[in-house]
Amino acid sequence: MKTSIFRFSWTVAAVFALSVITSTAVSAQDWRGVGRLGGTVTDDKGQPVEGVVVKGQRAESTSGTQTKTNKKGEWALNGINGGAWNLDFEKPGYETSRITATVEEHSPNPPVITKLKKAAADPNIALQADLKKAADLMAQQKYADARAIYENILAQHPEATQIEPYIARTYYGEHQIDPAIEHLRKAAAADPNNVEVKLLLANLLAEKGNAQESQELLSSIDESKITDPAVLLNIGIGLLNQKKPADALTWFDKSVAKFPNSADGYYYRGLSELQLDKMDAAKADLTKFVAMAPNAPEAATAKGILEKLK
Repeated sequence: MKTSIFRFSWTVAAVFALSVITSTAVSAQDWRGVGRLGGTVTDDKGQPVEGVVVKGQRAESTSGTQTKTNKKGEWALNGINGGAWNLDFEKPGYETSRITATVEEHSPNPPVITKLKKAAADPNIALQADLKKAADLMAQQKYADARAIYENILAQHPEATQIEPYIARTYYGEHQIDPAIEHLRKAAAADPNNVEVKLLLANLLAEKGNAQESQELLSSIDESKITDPAVLLNIGIGLLNQKKPADALTWFDKSVAKFPNSADGYYYRGLSELQLDKMDAAKADLTKFVAMAPNAPEAATAKGILEKLK
């Protein structure tokens, strides 16, 4: 009797497990049937759109099937169940469209005609492409061509005042200091807290000979807000180019103090010290630069100077 009871219990459990498996399988395939639904997809000009993913899902469930349109924009879902179906039409570059269609399993279903609209172009993608092109032109010293791109961007997006410093740099590349200052003033007026713009403007004012205005501007800058060593280095490099190593040294000192892990500060400070005949200091800074950045493009120059200082 005990064996019989055991066998009976096992049989019940097996039947129960089988029913669960069968139920799950049916549920996963509950969209299957003998119906057919198809149609065509065109764009807003009436041209067929190939490669559109057509996703069909029964309205009352989470199961369904999908297909793609052919070269003629045609698609078909075969072997589907009757009832309401949600249809999603998706393709990159187009707006996704959703419709609901009713499927009759044992009768022909009218074709579904769908039009997809082209998705609006992302203006940021075009803007980034323009900025990249302008940057390449700047690297080639084609300042007028780069400026034309920057000015076109600003004309289309007047609110993009961050373009003003780029325009200023194109003028500065052509040694036109006055228009460069004009555009930096606009940038500073639009963003009074932009430290880099203030520093660039102060540098050009000093180069122009407006020492008092330059100093007033520099004294208004909160140096604690400077987070990029390049901001300080650019001011110093500009002064070096003006053959003002003593003034440049002040900015390189600030760069090294604030960003001691930035190798460039030691390199340019070493060049300033070299011009000021501070040979021991120059040797120490250039040695530190080579140790920190042995593979930097300037490392060969630094090593050559150090050889001469022995």
